[in-house]
Order: sequence, then C-alpha cells, then structure tokens
Amino acid sequence: TASHIQVAPVESLLRPGQNQAFQVRLYDAKGQFLRLARADVELSVEGAGSIDTQGLYSTPGAASQPSAVYVTARVGELSGRARIRLIPDLPWEFNFDNGEIPITFVGVRYRHVPLDWDFYSSLRDRDPRAADMYLWTHTSFVNANPRTAVFDDSNPRRRNWSGMLTFFGLDSGEAKPKTLDAARQSFDPALQILVEERFLAEWQWNDFEDAGPRLTVTKGTRLQPGNGVMCKIRTIPLGTKSQGWMGHPDLKDYTVQADVLGFVRNGRQPDIGIIGQRYTLDMKSTTKQLQIRTWAAQLRMAQSIPFEFRPDTWYTLKLRTSAEGDKAVLRGKSWPRDEPEPADWMVVAEDVSPNVTGSPGVFGDARIAELIYDNFRVTANAD
Repeated sequence: TASHIQVAPVESLLRPGQNQAFQVRLYDAKGQFLRLARADVELSVEGAGSIDTQGLYSTPGAASQPSAVYVTARVGELSGRARIRLIPDLPWEFNFDNGEIPITFVGVRYRHVPLDWDFYSSLRDRDPRAADMYLWTHTSFVNANPRTAVFDDSNPRRRNWSGMLTFFGLDSGEAKPKTLDAARQSFDPALQILVEERFLAEWQWNDFEDAGPRLTVTKGTRLQPGNGVMCKIRTIPLGTKSQGWMGHPDLKDYTVQADVLGFVRNGRQPDIGIIGQRYTLDMKSTTKQLQIRTWAAQLRMAQSIPFEFRPDTWYTLKLRTSAEGDKAVLRGKSWPRDEPEPADWMVVAEDVSPNVTGSPGVFGDARIAELIYDNFRVTANAD
C-alpha cells in the first residue's frame, strides 16, 4: 500500500525557456519503492509555467525576476511536492525595496533580513536603543513568527532573553536588569517609540516561573515605504560567517557590484564581501585590507592591498571576473558610494588553476557587527 509520494527531482534550477521532466514515485510505509504513478496522478503547478499529464514542466519563455515554482502531485489522498528556482540570465538587479529577500537565494534568507533603511536611520538618530530594538524584534518577525515574538529563557537551547541582553550589551555588571522593574526601565522607552511609530502594536511583560522576565511583542501596522536593504544579522545561532549564492553555477565572465555598509560594535567592524565565479572580493576590517581570494583557508592566489573603510559609511564594491586564455583574471575596487568611481582597478589577481564558472553571491562576517547590502547588480562583461 502506498503511503508516501516523492516528486523527482525534488529541487531544480532552470532558466526561462527550459523544460524539466518529473517522475512521481510511490513508496510504502517501510520506505520501499513500489512503482511510478502514471495515469492515476494529478499534477499541478504553483507559480510560472505549466506541466502536462506526462510530467513535463515547461517554463515561460521569458522572465525578468527570479521566482519560485512548486510542482504538486496527488494520488488519491497522498500528495508530494517539488521545488524549482526559475532564474533568468543576466543582467540582474536587487534593491530590496519590496521588503523581501528573493526566495531563490541560497544560504541568504534567515541569515539576512530586509530592513527599512530610512526608518532604521531615523530611529538611530532619535534613540539608538529603539533602532536596535527594531532590528532585534524585526528579525524575530521575519524568521520566527510574523505577528508575535516572545523573549524569555524558557527554552534552554535558544535562550532568547539572555541573547537579547547580550545583543544590547546588558548581560553583565550593573547594567544587567535583574528584576522585572529593571527590565522595564531598560527597554520600555525604546518599545514606546516603536509603538508610536506603529512598528509594534503593543508589548507585555510577565514573570516566567524561575526563568526571569518574559517580553511579548506584537507587530504593528507600519509598512515598509520602499527604501529597503538586506541586513546580515549577528543574532542567529549559526551562519554569521557564511556565504550565500543566487544564480546558476555555470555563469562566467561577469561583474558583480553592490553598495555595502558595516555597523560598528564595541569599536569593531565586520568583514564584507561579494562573490563572483567562486572568487571573493572582501573588505577586511581587522587587517585593513581589500582582498581577492578563492578560499579563505588557503590563500594560494590571493592578492591584497591596504584598505581601511569607515564604519556606518556606504561603500560600493565591484568585482569583475574573466577567463583569459588558460587563467582567470579577477579585478576589484571599492570606494565611498557618494564619491566618483575610481577609473582603475585597485586590486588584480590571477589564477592559473582557474575556477572557470560559478554563481554570484555574498560573503560577510557578522559575528562582530551587522552589515548591509543594497543595489546588488550582476552584469555580463561587455568585452
């Protein structure tokens, strides 16, 4: 007796104009393969494209933006689903003004959240703790629950209340709130500002048995007005130093450009980078370098120049990858966004054991402080 449906392949990466054949496999309760479902299967598509009765999915002939597509198969009461990332060829541009990070990005969502940059900046000018409270609570709304977030130490794995105190620098010494009244004194002014701005609808404090204070916040009605950015956060348990990708792994000979900004926490800044064709252009804050490399653990072809970037200042990063003969040539530059682009490339690296293809992506080390991306562009090289 069939008890499980598997739609194969379960994950696909396609361009507009491509097709993908799907199988619907039936398994019993012990995980043993029974047969392929054919005439008795009902197939449907959520998203762009169509699928015929034989399981052949056809993409639309053109698409301007990446999108997610889901193929669902039903046999009687059973159902199964496969996912497709439909990604057009270059050029791409992402400005995050719609308040979303594309679902087709790999290793990016959850580690990054979309922020209303104008709202965050206005909060920081008014009350830095209110700005951080926006970042802290917004991350929970995006990654956990879209309406309500609860912070307490009832879950020993996540320890949200302790993590919250660490995030705000209130986890030790006299600054640490040890009572409910002290917690209210530390956070209520910031919470009140977020309620006034309609980002939060309300907040509530409770004692939670022996686990200390419990803070419950409810999301308000404020909408993101349009100036969005992508923020890599330092509040996630894993992945603060990680890479993410957003395209086809067979891409080559292209240019990646993004506007970036690093916060400063305790006098330190994060590393911020962009990726092209499996090479990274990294603004390194600790060593004060602009570096091109392919693998941080083995700098076999890395090239670096002295470079110091200011905190809370927008810079533009630009990386050009190209195959020239039997080697890869990588060219990078970075400059303050409000200044003219330098005419010459600032750092150039060559790889005689080249990566000939690779997806564009991002790299950032948010263990120290948050970092921001905006206006991410990928274009094919003109020459």
